[in-house]
Amino acid sequence: MVANLAHLAKKHYSPGKRRLFTVIVGLLLAGPTLGAAAKVPVIKVQAADATRHFQPRIDRVNAMLQAGLEALAPDAHWRQFVSTNDLVGLKVNANLGTLTGTRPAVVQAVAQGLMASGVPAKNIVIWDRNLADLKRAGYIPLARELGVQLAGSREAGFGEWDAYTVPALHWELATGDHLFGRTKTSTKSHISRLITDRLTAIISIHPPIADRQNGARGHLQELALAAADNTDRFRVSTPHLTPAIPELLDRIAFSHTLPGPVFKKTLHQLQTQKPKHAFPLHLLQTSGQVFYYYEEAAERALHPHTAFTLAYETAKETGRHQTLLIRGDSHEWEQIIHPNGRNTLQRRTLGKEEARQSKLRLHITDALLCQFHQGDQSRPDYATAINELWISRDPVALDALSAELIASLRRSLNLPVRRSPNAMLRNAAKMYLGSDRQEDWDVKEIKLEDRAPE
Repeated sequence: MVANLAHLAKKHYSPGKRRLFTVIVGLLLAGPTLGAAAKVPVIKVQAADATRHFQPRIDRVNAMLQAGLEALAPDAHWRQFVSTNDLVGLKVNANLGTLTGTRPAVVQAVAQGLMASGVPAKNIVIWDRNLADLKRAGYIPLARELGVQLAGSREAGFGEWDAYTVPALHWELATGDHLFGRTKTSTKSHISRLITDRLTAIISIHPPIADRQNGARGHLQELALAAADNTDRFRVSTPHLTPAIPELLDRIAFSHTLPGPVFKKTLHQLQTQKPKHAFPLHLLQTSGQVFYYYEEAAERALHPHTAFTLAYETAKETGRHQTLLIRGDSHEWEQIIHPNGRNTLQRRTLGKEEARQSKLRLHITDALLCQFHQGDQSRPDYATAINELWISRDPVALDALSAELIASLRRSLNLPVRRSPNAMLRNAAKMYLGSDRQEDWDVKEIKLEDRAPE
């Protein structure tokens, strides 16, 4: 059957497109879901005694995180964001140290919450751009205590997948960049293999940081610049930085989905079980009845195991990736099957509904302290205690709130407020990475009562 369908598929396509297999997904959407879009929940948790002399109190941080998660995801907490099979990366800012960078107490609370929900400690990776920064910030003792991993995106190396190119912006490469040693300058930025080949889910934990170039930086900029190479060029050119951050983050959100061995095992299960409902590889969470076809005008449904088997076999034979086009009502996206069995999503074809299923699962703004000036270095003299944690699925909303906070603090001390990241946030919103409009947010503030003094 597979051989006949493969022959039929190749016969119906032109030589240039005969390797394009089409899958049509019929989504039966319920009537009420067609109404106004739900607002994005943003939870702000405050505890006035969360820090003492700029040092976080771990029990209060735990209570704040628990209260925030219960408000954001009351049914299942962590299991709404990750599964026990995910390799979860906790992205931190270690470059600024543990005082004005990400506080280890918050990272510890997140890791312990994940483990309590069933995620194995070995499936948790604390990461930043450089492993040396993590070591200097004191994350080695924490990793040993928790039994989790540490990783630097730079040490993991960079791959060829979907490089971001700025033709007019050549830059001299540095040691560790993907093309270093092969060319002196490059117009490309590549994503770390830690992101594309290892991590299946990312939880971003970042403080609000003042930024000379963009006014403020948070989850978007910290994630993008830590996960890619050849990014120094963007730090000296704001017109190039503004579009680069959403483009790089988009690649991070929709990079590799399943590693080769898992994909091959799933194909074997599909061949034996042949399920008729639900998306077989758990790449996207869809609902309703699902139909699969090998070409757009086909009348015969093609079972999912057959569609993916054909694409995988052809990829192995030709040494070139194969594309599966998925359509349904207003939804359309592409999945790419690689010769090694790896499965990736084609970012630019994703609609808003599919974009919700990205690799970026949760964002936590560590607003226990906020450094509102000189954000390129750790300056506690320009920091103040806010004693809050902000939690949301939406990094754009959180970054907009961080920018507002920093601007307000600077105005209160008569410091100039020259820039804002609004243009970057708008670009990110257009790519379905979040919402930059306040009317789209549902901000809920929770204030924990002060604990009795020790």
